Amino acid sequence: MRTTAELDLLEQIYTEMQELKRRMENNQERRIGRQEFAHMLNIEPETLDARIREGRYQKPHKDGRKSFWLLSYVQAVVTNISESDTVAA
Repeated sequence: MRTTAELDLLEQIYTEMQELKRRMENNQERRIGRQEFAHMLNIEPETLDARIREGRYQKPHKDGRKSFWLLSYVQAVVTNISESDTVAA
């Protein structure tokens, strides 16, 4: 038989685990496909493929037959390109 203190501790642990689980579910990133990635870069998907082969961008992750990049990576790529394309005044 467990004491009241042990039961309280178990309840606190359970509550913390549930909160962590909720945070992790909300923290998952959206997946970006080839077409959308190319659109965000304002290039054709074939150009994106060529840049991946050149090593300019990382290869996509695979989930079965689907290829994707995480939104944070795509945003970093788009931001770096837009910053490097600016002309100094």
